[in-house]
Amino acid sequence: MFTGTPEADALTAEALALGQDLAVDDATLAQLFTTRGLRHIQAGRRPQAAAYSQAAARLATQAGDTLSLGRALVNLADAINATDPAAGAETARAAAAHARQAGARHYLATAVNNLAQALLMTGDWDGAEAELDQALDGDGLADIEFLACNRASVAALRGDTLAAQQTLAGLGHLRASEDPQDQATIAAVEAFTAAARGQPDIALHCARTVLGHADALGISWDFLRWAWPLAARTAHDLADTATATELLAMLDGYQPGQLAPMQRAERDLACARLTTADASLDTGAAFPAAIIGLRQHSTPYHLAHGLLDHAEHLLRLGDDEAAEEAIAEARGTAVRLGCQPLLYRADTTQPATRRATA
Repeated sequence: MFTGTPEADALTAEALALGQDLAVDDATLAQLFTTRGLRHIQAGRRPQAAAYSQAAARLATQAGDTLSLGRALVNLADAINATDPAAGAETARAAAAHARQAGARHYLATAVNNLAQALLMTGDWDGAEAELDQALDGDGLADIEFLACNRASVAALRGDTLAAQQTLAGLGHLRASEDPQDQATIAAVEAFTAAARGQPDIALHCARTVLGHADALGISWDFLRWAWPLAARTAHDLADTATATELLAMLDGYQPGQLAPMQRAERDLACARLTTADASLDTGAAFPAAIIGLRQHSTPYHLAHGLLDHAEHLLRLGDDEAAEEAIAEARGTAVRLGCQPLLYRADTTQPATRRATA
């Protein structure tokens, strides 16, 4: 299952069926439900994954198995993060508490990663950073490299490229790992770091490397949710229409329910960027509709970038007043997140008259 082999679906289903036929104990059955739920996550069937994880948590509770309960809650948080990050954060906190109680360092690290992802999505970047720091320093998990790599992702998003690069340079076991999740995590941090350093070619290459693991991890896995918008935006900035179109086709290859809501919203934004570049098309409603989708389904960070996309379009149309309103909202988000690259973009997206007098 973890290597993404085609047999994973049939084997996890068979194992669960056998466990029920053999009337195994609740603790064992909880593990089987958890494994089957993980497979549903990889296949993009997140409601099913949540149901299996909830069943696993109930069975583990009945068995008094704290370790299995923590693992079930870890995966439940992963299953719901994409659609309800606030609930995902609450579940991940509970998972971390059980993992601490059981002394399960790896599950604790994974729970904290899921918690950090949920907090990043809700816009609580300070909280995400604090939880990762607590795990690395307070819980003594500094030797778990994928946790340190996730901490580096927050640094890179905020523009602290030195901290991100120092972490990347110190990775040993993680770089040697053949696990698709480890490989994708490294590539995601490298993509965020390159973007913050103003290296769009490298950012696009690394983001597409992350997307290359979609079959093994599921298209809505956490860093794939972030890698696709970065790849699409970078392709747009590079005027690489062929890659932008290819990225849209990638998402179109999935059923809507297999995509995270933020991916569907980001797809609409990418389409708006493409269509508004064609002056012959009537695209007046494209950006407003995309912005509504971002407000409802994406993250504050991605909404802010979408607002700046819209502002750039409005400036081309000569509607400076509406553009400045969008820029002001995006700037406010950048300040709250402590995101220097976003703040720089907001400050440099200005009407021509203002830029001339700055």
